[in-house]
Amino acid sequence: MASAKCLIKSAWIAVEVNRDRCERVLVVETYIAVSPLELNYDAARYETVVAEVQRVLAANPSFDRASILSMHRDTACLSLFRTSPAVAA
Repeated sequence: MASAKCLIKSAWIAVEVNRDRCERVLVVETYIAVSPLELNYDAARYETVVAEVQRVLAANPSFDRASILSMHRDTACLSLFRTSPAVAA
């Protein structure tokens, strides 16, 4: 089984500020699908990443929460940014 560290692409700390509060968020990008709605979702691999993120949160109580993002290549989201060829007028 792959370790969570090889499934994580990158991580950083973001700060969300609004009128009532300020939160430190650990943002984690993974190479895997993170939702059952995505192609190639593997619950066991996702749980491996979640366990590693929980370990980091427990070791760093200054973080308020975490956000796990999928950066795998099987999403169709990039198609939203493709432009169709120009139609000759």
